[in-house]
Amino acid sequence: MKAKRIKKPIIAIAILIAAFFVLTECCIYYYLKSCGYGIKELPQTTLVYFHLSKGFSVGDSGKFIGRHSDIYDELFEENGYYMSDQMGLVKYFKNAENKNDDYHHDFDLFYSYDWCHWFRVYALGGDHKIEDFI
Repeated sequence: MKAKRIKKPIIAIAILIAAFFVLTECCIYYYLKSCGYGIKELPQTTLVYFHLSKGFSVGDSGKFIGRHSDIYDELFEENGYYMSDQMGLVKYFKNAENKNDDYHHDFDLFYSYDWCHWFRVYALGGDHKIEDFI
């Protein structure tokens, strides 16, 4: 009798957790489709949303899907780059060795307009990929 009392709430909690994950996956997939991506990016985007990943590259154009919170300034500083300038949605970064050079930057980070509650699409200029910094 006591086992039935414990078993029913555990099953109900498991069903609620499973429903939460299914709903989350459906919402992320909907927004991925609206940004031009598909099911292939869904598992990695889910890891980004749950803060288990800092981002991943999509294609060869330097675009990557990442968190919409501003964590990338600190990530680049850990790798020896700092923000030298910002114009609108573009942040420019340069190596710490070139600190006094005001006219050149090593790469830029473009915050695209493709974003939602779940993720944001960025474009990383230069020959860098986000995996180079993680």
